[in-house]
Amino acid sequence: MRRCRFIISMSAVAVFAAATLTGCFKKESYDTIYRIAVYNQNVSTEAPTRAADLESYAFYVDTTLWRIASWQDALAHVITNKENPSLKLSQPDVVGTFDAEADFQVALPLTQPMSMLVVVDRANSMYAYRKYLSPINIESILTQLHIYAWRPTYSANGWRIVNPFPDEERPPIVPSEPEEPENPDQPTDPENPDPETPEQPENPDAETTGQGGAETSNGKVI
Repeated sequence: MRRCRFIISMSAVAVFAAATLTGCFKKESYDTIYRIAVYNQNVSTEAPTRAADLESYAFYVDTTLWRIASWQDALAHVITNKENPSLKLSQPDVVGTFDAEADFQVALPLTQPMSMLVVVDRANSMYAYRKYLSPINIESILTQLHIYAWRPTYSANGWRIVNPFPDEERPPIVPSEPEEPENPDQPTDPENPDPETPEQPENPDAETTGQGGAETSNGKVI
């Protein structure tokens, strides 16, 4: 009996040890999908609106060594080395996807611990970039980015939002409602200026027949 108990106890210890070792040696992965909900605001007095014309990409580099030199470079997916401006990269490691109907329109699938993320707002000629350190074993990250076209270049929540044309005034995204006419419920008709008095036929007492007759609810023509 003691021998059986000893064998059972040793088996339990072996199972526990195997499970512990498996947990200790679990593969660490930096694979994650960085999802961004992007909002525009062209005029400071209007409410932010979901951006509708975006592209995104990422390089596996450090933003302390690399930058976007111009608006044209942002469109062309080109970054420049800060220490050696003649050194440029033009093939992003990741090109993001855009879905205007999704809650988070931009999705960047990342696989490395460090990235330079770029979002280009083509409608307003602006772009944003940031350094990002991917967490370990996190499948998805959800975040927001607000692009204010009425502001010059600024930083917010880890992003550098660049306005290459700060003197260019952007129109409101949501146009203001037109002013109502003074008497919108009383339209005027040049031939019948009084809308409450319908135009009368020349001979209203004349008897009508055929297709010109008035039809009652029982379908008979009178």
